[in-house]
Amino acid sequence: MSKILIILCLSLAAIASSLNIQKGEIIAHTEVFGDSQINPSTKEINTFLTIQKEVESIRGKIYFDTITLISEKRDRDSNMYELLNFQKYKNISFDISGIVKNENGYDVNGDLTLNGITKNISTKGEIINNKDAILLKGGFSFNLTDFNLEPPTMFFLTVRNQIDISYNIQLKK
Repeated sequence: MSKILIILCLSLAAIASSLNIQKGEIIAHTEVFGDSQINPSTKEINTFLTIQKEVESIRGKIYFDTITLISEKRDRDSNMYELLNFQKYKNISFDISGIVKNENGYDVNGDLTLNGITKNISTKGEIINNKDAILLKGGFSFNLTDFNLEPPTMFFLTVRNQIDISYNIQLKK
């Protein structure tokens, strides 16, 4: 029985193709109540993704090192890294477990891991399948407190709990 399972797993792996990142950006957005916006982003994205045939078969991990998040207010970035426990949890990841086509695009389902905590997330997006590349574009929101992170207070101003994420990632087939 175990030989049959091994052969089955190997044959499925042979059918899947790797997708490599060509370029991309992940942008986070939140606000400091009564002050300004905070929009850290990273273009230093890594992937371990596979596809069998259709875009709905894409599976795997998209991740980046927390320290690569950079905002327009660099003096606040060190506070952001501390909040995200970057010394202990070096990266933030999203593991794609399923993609479902709907009337407005796609639902990309998976697990977001942040601060050592994993939560199931569904993102709304579009997937464009070209000859040589696949473009993933979309967004989702979550609360800091869902990941045991307390929104910081700066000079009597509090950072909003909700974080909005947008992503634009081009993958090479």
